[in-house]
Amino acid sequence: MFRTAVLASVVAVWAAADLPAQPFPGRFPSPIPHPQTGIEGVWYFRGDPFQPCSVQTQWTPVGPQLVFVNEMGSPAAARLSRDGRRVEIPEWNLAGRVYPDRIVWPNGDFWAR
Repeated sequence: MFRTAVLASVVAVWAAADLPAQPFPGRFPSPIPHPQTGIEGVWYFRGDPFQPCSVQTQWTPVGPQLVFVNEMGSPAAARLSRDGRRVEIPEWNLAGRVYPDRIVWPNGDFWAR
């Protein structure tokens, strides 16, 4: 009887090793979907192709975060309004108006695509 139980255990372990890994539904949280704001990508300070800027989405422990990188290469975290028409960059003490082909800053400067 003991031999039969040991043999059955060995066969069960061996058979299970040949099965592909199965997911455990409900045990792990689903990933946060990547926000598609339409603002990500390369921009140009005052439309000058020699002064590239960018907007990127980076993952943080609290979720996705927009990061603006200016023409001098300085990055800063940003918040986009729910309607996608305004952006705030607290570190730069700056807010701007977002259009499909440009971001206009209060001092009259702009980033264009």
